[in-house]
This record gives sequence, C-alpha cells and structure tokens, in this order.
Amino acid sequence: MDYKEHILQTVTQALSLHLGATQISLLSDTLVSALSAYDITPKKELPSADFMDSEQLIRNFIACKRIEGCKDSTLECYHYTITAFLEEIKMDLRNVDTSVVRLYLGLKGRENQNSYVDNIRRNLNSFFQWLEDEDYIVKNPVKKIKAIKIDKKIEIPFSDEDIVKMRDTCRTDKETALIDFLVSTGARRNEVCNVKIADLNLDNCTVKIYGKGGKERIIGFSANCKVHLLNYIQGRGYTSEYLFAQDRAPHDKLSKESLHTYVKRIGQRAGVTNVHLHRFRKYFGTYMAERGVDIRYLKDMMGHSKIETTNSYYIYANLKKVQELHRTLAA
Repeated sequence: MDYKEHILQTVTQALSLHLGATQISLLSDTLVSALSAYDITPKKELPSADFMDSEQLIRNFIACKRIEGCKDSTLECYHYTITAFLEEIKMDLRNVDTSVVRLYLGLKGRENQNSYVDNIRRNLNSFFQWLEDEDYIVKNPVKKIKAIKIDKKIEIPFSDEDIVKMRDTCRTDKETALIDFLVSTGARRNEVCNVKIADLNLDNCTVKIYGKGGKERIIGFSANCKVHLLNYIQGRGYTSEYLFAQDRAPHDKLSKESLHTYVKRIGQRAGVTNVHLHRFRKYFGTYMAERGVDIRYLKDMMGHSKIETTNSYYIYANLKKVQELHRTLAA
C-alpha cells in the first residue's frame, strides 16, 4: 500500500467540501512535494514497556542472553547495571531518550573511572537494543552515545617485597592460602571465585581454571601454596564445594567484592598501596617472563586469546632488567 497516496486522499477528501477545485489541486501538489522527502510507514502497535513491568523485561532480556551463552557473572553484571539505572531514573522505558542516558553516565563519571562508566554504557546499550529488536521501544537511546575514552595506564606489578609484607601480615589460614594462590596461579578475579575443591589436584599441585569464553586450562602452584591450601581447607570447620567460600552458611563461593575486600585489608595492614586482584596477576606474569618462560607457554598459562597481550609482561620484565643495569652502572 502507498501510504503517501493514502494520506493525500484522506486530506483532500476531508477538505473537498470547503475548498474549490483550484485550491484542492494546489493543496495536492503541495502535499506531494512536501512528502517526497520522507518514507512513510504505519505506526507499530508496540508491547507494553512501562516502568511497572521493567523487572519482567529484565528477566526476559537476561534469559535471552543466557541462551546466547553469556556466563553467570556477565548476567549478574547486566542485571545490576540495568536495575540501578531504572531505580535512578524512575521513568517509563518508552520515554527514555539519549539525553537521559547521557545525564546518568555523566553523574556516574563524577565518582568512577571511565572504564567502569563505559561498562555501564555497553550494558545499557545491549539492553535497549534488545528492547528495540523485540519492538518494545521504537529506538535505542544509547546507540548515539560513543564509547567513553579509557586512558591506558602502565600497571606496575607488586614487588617481591610487597608480596613478603602481605604474606607476613596474614592473620588466618584463609588469607595466607588466598595470597599464595593468587601469586602462584595468576588467576583472574572471577576464576578464583569459581574454583571448586574438585578442581584441585593436590598430588600434582595443579588446579583446573575455567576462564573467559568457557575455556579451561591447567595451572600449577607452589609447594608452599599446597601446604597453605590444605591448612585452610582442613581447618575451616565447614564443608563447601568452593575453594574460597563464605564463612557464613550456606558457604557459597566468595563474591568478587568480598574477594577484593580480603586483599584490600591485607594490603592495608602490610602498608602496601593500590592493592587489587589484577596486580597479583600482573606479578605472576612478570615473574614468569623474568625467568625466561616461553611466551607461547605463558600465553596458555594466563588464558590470553592474543599473544600481544602476553607480550606486555615481557616488556615490563625487560624494563626491570634495564633499571637493574642502570643501578649497577651508577654504583
């Protein structure tokens, strides 16, 4: 059906009793000229997307992402981001426009790093694009917002002295086991949270890690780490399938936030600044590079998909060697 022609007929018929033939002809020519620059489609009857049923929409969105193969940690991040956004704006989803999203991201940017704010943008973009694809809304309001620029900073790994200080200030078997496990494996934050007792092979001092994209890898750990893991597991006084579990029932796995809190407190007691999980991973990779581990082997140990990512550890290891040479020359 030609919708432009339909509009033309509707308007001219409605005014035919009030206008003469010449005026109708002029009106018709004017409408044809004015509408020529536009594509006309009928308005869609969209499903309800009001604020009251937003939780159901989020559940539907999460279900679709789960079918696509997203991991539980990713789904949790989607749910947290979208729920926090909707609680803040308290609007009918159909009325959310680009300016609302920009204002929200601007407010978040006042107290958070650009990388965190851009994660919010990406999660909201995915949700609103799904709403558009499913015909809940006409247009994704996040689509026009460009990625937020993230400054690439050189992340300095812990020194050997930092690690010794943190080990010495551990107060429980759990803390000691955690520090040794992070140093020995270089596992990511999510990977540490998901390790189960069944993933450990204490005879061979290895652990099975479930990494990004559902990829599995086997990583070895030190004899010291084995001893501290055994002390922690045997002395914790409860049963849990997870290696690093919550001390309170039902003893589920530690959350990423709880894991971060553990190492942060240890670092504060030890007088070590800027303590977070990725710096342990950085320490592990640099330590291996310094000792000449083949880059292809280290790539597999780290669970990297690109060898360029692994190469950064060798760059920093070489930088440390240059610094040591300069100190020798100065002496």
